[in-house]
Amino acid sequence: MVDARRAIVREFGRASGVVKMETVSLPPLDDDKVRIRLTARSINPSDLITISGAYPSRTSLPFVPGFEAAGIVEDIGAAVRNIKCGMRVLPVGTAGGWQDFKDTTPDWCLPLPDALSDEQAACSYVNPMTAWLMMTEVAGLKPGDRIAITAAGSAIGRMLVAIANARGIRPFALVRSSEAEAGLSGLDAVVLRGQHDRSAAMMLLEHSGPKSLNTIFDCVGGPEAQALAACLKPAGQFIHYGLLSGQPIPAEAWNDHPDMRFHLFHLRQWVHTAPRERLHAAYAEVTSLIASGRLTTAVRSRHGLANISAALADAETLSACGKVLLIDR
Repeated sequence: MVDARRAIVREFGRASGVVKMETVSLPPLDDDKVRIRLTARSINPSDLITISGAYPSRTSLPFVPGFEAAGIVEDIGAAVRNIKCGMRVLPVGTAGGWQDFKDTTPDWCLPLPDALSDEQAACSYVNPMTAWLMMTEVAGLKPGDRIAITAAGSAIGRMLVAIANARGIRPFALVRSSEAEAGLSGLDAVVLRGQHDRSAAMMLLEHSGPKSLNTIFDCVGGPEAQALAACLKPAGQFIHYGLLSGQPIPAEAWNDHPDMRFHLFHLRQWVHTAPRERLHAAYAEVTSLIASGRLTTAVRSRHGLANISAALADAETLSACGKVLLIDR
């Protein structure tokens, strides 16, 4: 039997307090599974939120966290025919990235191109896929469309701007700080930075005018959504994928704009309902953009899996920029 390390959560709470490391013996591999030796893992806000207990109905204790991890196929079950040992893959569909090995079915393994480093691969799924799918599958934008992106200085916000540029669109990019504005350097956008007396959403309404935008991508929510909705053309799209403000979108946003097409996007829901071929095709598009340098992810720190406590303490500092990675050299 082979011993392996894994991070385990046996109670919900603050990640740095409840995630523990343990060593276990690997069980025999099922005939229809592959075993991935994981080499690089991201710590995402969605991981921390799940560990906190925000989704108890779909999270059973105990569990191994980690939705984004890259590795190498180490072993294949007797019935597996469409994957080979030695392939670099990103196993998705379930948590379980914060460990040495992960067993999964082959059709949940996304092939990694040679052009992607392990670090790039470990950041190639959650944010890039969310940005790509919202921009292409949900919004269906075309060159010249007028769009706005809130929290545009965030990792996913910058990706949305970059994808918009690649599709011939110069978006309005709403930010709240000079640091976030500086993070958009090199991208083509009309940057609107909120001031003490005017929010970025109000500035957008002033700049674009009412009923002038095709689509808004929002991850903030809260009362500013009312001003954002006023910017949309009749039957315009409001694509919502986060709640950084901690406040829901007020009912007035819908009451005042009943023709607004509202989409609530969750990557997990899309991945588990889309045909598997469509998932693989979308990921191939995303990795080509990463390999070309159009989509990039800043990394602020790297830790070994054994030092996960320090890594989690770093990741919980949400005001800091860049990904925290768990890397095994």
